[in-house]
Formats: sequence, structure tokens, C-alpha cells
Amino acid sequence: MIFKKKQEPAETTPEETAENPFTEAAEELLALEQANELPEGFELKTAAADPAFAGLLAEFEPKAAVRIYVAERRADEAEETAKTRMSEQARTRSALPKSQRTDRAVAPAPDYMSMSREAFRALEQQYRNAAHNGKRVHI
Repeated sequence: MIFKKKQEPAETTPEETAENPFTEAAEELLALEQANELPEGFELKTAAADPAFAGLLAEFEPKAAVRIYVAERRADEAEETAKTRMSEQARTRSALPKSQRTDRAVAPAPDYMSMSREAFRALEQQYRNAAHNGKRVHI
């Protein structure tokens, strides 16, 4: 395991602070990073390039800005995860088969093998009469 020598924060002059208002915040952030006090998943290089983090540093002290930045990133990730999950659910629901005709219930199919001769002949006569009258017969 490699240990880095702890660097003391460089002394800043009032001219440097006036030129770059984030100098003190950067020094504090480096001190937090060296002390391993930054939250898990927080990358200082990535955050330093983000204008939203710079805005937080202007409003809050560095430790609070880091916590707020991490919380906002986690909230954004949770929102994206929820959107993805909801779109997947909607996609699976739309993939379910839909009934072709919703206005009619499905008629039970008659069991011809268990019908008596008289019942079969009566059904056969009904089909013939329907066909004779021009109705469409589904067997």
C-alpha cells in the first residue's frame, strides 16, 4: 500500500483569493480528500468540472457543498432508474395479448361426443335453419 505524504495547504495571498474565489474552497476540498472524509462515490476531478458543483461551492462551505452535490446526483440516478423501470413496465403491459372482440363473450363450444342423438339432431337442425335464412354459421 502506497502512502502519500500529507501536503500542507499552500498559503494564499489576498491577491490570489481575489483573483479566484474558489482557492480557499479548493484547499479545503484537498484537505478533505487527503483525510478521506469525502463521501463514497464522490470524485473530486469530475465534480470540479461540473458548473453545478461550482455554484454549490459559491453558496455553501465545501463540506456541505460536497454532501449536497452527492445527494443531488443520487436523486438524479434514482429518478432515471424509476423512469427506466416504468417504461419497461409499460412496454411489458402493452405486449400482453388483447382480445379481438370486446363486445362479445366467447360462446362455449358444444361437446358433440357427449350429446344424445336427439340433442345432436336438434343442433343440426338449428344450423340448417340458420344457414337457410342466410345467417353465418360457425361450427
